[in-house]
Amino acid sequence: MLKSWKKWEKKGDPHLINRAQWDEAELKAIEEVFDNDWFGYGKINQEFEKKLAEFTKIPYFNLTNSGSTAIWTAIKCLFHDKKLKRGDLVIHPITTFPTSISSAIEFGLIPVFIETKPNTYVVDEAEVERAIEKYPQIKGMIMPYLLGNIPNMERIKKALGDRFLIEDCCDTLGGTFDGIHVGAFGDFSAFSFYGSHHITAGGVGGALATNDEKLSRTAKSLIFWGHDYDVDQTFLNRYEGATVGSDYQMSAIQAAFALAQIKKLPGFVEARAKQFAEMMTLFKGYDFFHLPESDSRARPSWFCFPLRVKENAPFNRETFVEYLKSNNVEIRPIMNANILKQKPFQHIERITMHEEHPIAEDILKNGLFLPCWGMPEEQKQDYYDIIKKFLDSY
Repeated sequence: MLKSWKKWEKKGDPHLINRAQWDEAELKAIEEVFDNDWFGYGKINQEFEKKLAEFTKIPYFNLTNSGSTAIWTAIKCLFHDKKLKRGDLVIHPITTFPTSISSAIEFGLIPVFIETKPNTYVVDEAEVERAIEKYPQIKGMIMPYLLGNIPNMERIKKALGDRFLIEDCCDTLGGTFDGIHVGAFGDFSAFSFYGSHHITAGGVGGALATNDEKLSRTAKSLIFWGHDYDVDQTFLNRYEGATVGSDYQMSAIQAAFALAQIKKLPGFVEARAKQFAEMMTLFKGYDFFHLPESDSRARPSWFCFPLRVKENAPFNRETFVEYLKSNNVEIRPIMNANILKQKPFQHIERITMHEEHPIAEDILKNGLFLPCWGMPEEQKQDYYDIIKKFLDSY
């Protein structure tokens, strides 16, 4: 029986966008669930929530079946508390992952799309300020830390004032701004434990975090069938309702896998940072790309290594991509560089701050991201050799 993840072994093996790095610790954790003979929410889930709170310093966590569900739950909570209604305006960057904004659209909120900050792939804080100045009726913002980068949270929080903020931290576990972990700035924050993220709950899973105990109780009710957990669960009120909820919980098996993973998270974050620095040094040796940039007070926890091919480079993006693919390097475009170019989003009700979005369009045309997850040393050297061979040929 395989007792750990299948590591890269030899030249020619694929260099994948990410790997779930697991071993007997995860298997042992799952075995404990089977020994307890209970697979629903329980002490293992509670222990994982506790460890997340300790790691992020955000006091309240509720596990969910995905990061996308966590965002849905956050919005539903704000509707439940009458802080939002259909037709309200919410700020969102035009470069994103679709489920960061799709729940808001389903709830009848109207996105105010703002341009992306050059070379960051995340929110431009100046655009947030301009949007609120032009549309003071804006109720809040949903903000993805796309690909692991972090914008200037001080300016964003100041611009928002008492408006709500939902942080989409799905790509960014372990990242901080001015020493504060992402997710601690807003009313809610969503985390993901999908198979390609920093840690995984056995392939999928998520969590919703908040600093507000009341919001956390509402979220728990929505995640667990709408039950009222403020009352004693006696025979007659076992199914007493507090919200119009559903079932979005994480199983004990998933929580056990993730609980073993979070113990390794500091090492994972450090390894990612080390490889990111190495790749910055590598690509700085060639004047072919626009390289990623971050705010000086941010310590990103990168999901990958994003970059854009310069217009005057001696090759285009497609040539570089085809070369990498032919050498078994997995490659991706920059998510939804301009989400309004995606067919499902072309006819939604929305406001755009600009008629054209040249930064997003350049990301769409020339952007890509490469693996950068803290590979073992031997694998990294082979991976770097593949990249350098192409770049040296020009």
